[in-house]
Amino acid sequence: MTFGYTAAIVATATVGSLYSAEKSRKQQKKTMKSQERSGRLQSARDAMSQVRQARIAQAQIIQGASTQGTQSSSAAQGGFSSVGSLTSGNIGFLNQMDSMNSQISRSMQKSQMYAGQANMFGAIANTAMSVGGAIGSAPSAPAGGGGTTSGGVAPATNTNVNFGGG
Repeated sequence: MTFGYTAAIVATATVGSLYSAEKSRKQQKKTMKSQERSGRLQSARDAMSQVRQARIAQAQIIQGASTQGTQSSSAAQGGFSSVGSLTSGNIGFLNQMDSMNSQISRSMQKSQMYAGQANMFGAIANTAMSVGGAIGSAPSAPAGGGGTTSGGVAPATNTNVNFGGG
């Protein structure tokens, strides 16, 4: 196979590899965004559940206090406030977790970007080495038609030639 064919095959393979690596990186980015959206939706659902449970608990406190005639007592008001405080703390925790998950997602995206760049530069380096190897191994002949040794130096020739003069 000649150098031209080898270089064309290597170049085509490199371009294909880079194209596929970029498509893979983009798909991974889409997947990470989908996972992040899914996490946010789950977090929102958890927050709504916390609020619903708090409303139920507060309604039960009010109903119990009303039944006993102690609706304006400090115990009823304290229990009502306590439920609200616990719910606020739980929602704060859910928001912190959502924020941390977003940071993790951004970090993973950067990591994937750098991995893609590393793969691209590795492919370019491999191509350069392949092309360089093909150039170094290509047969070369001096203008006089003689061969060369491995160092590119012409082999020694016999300069004591007798042209029939005795």
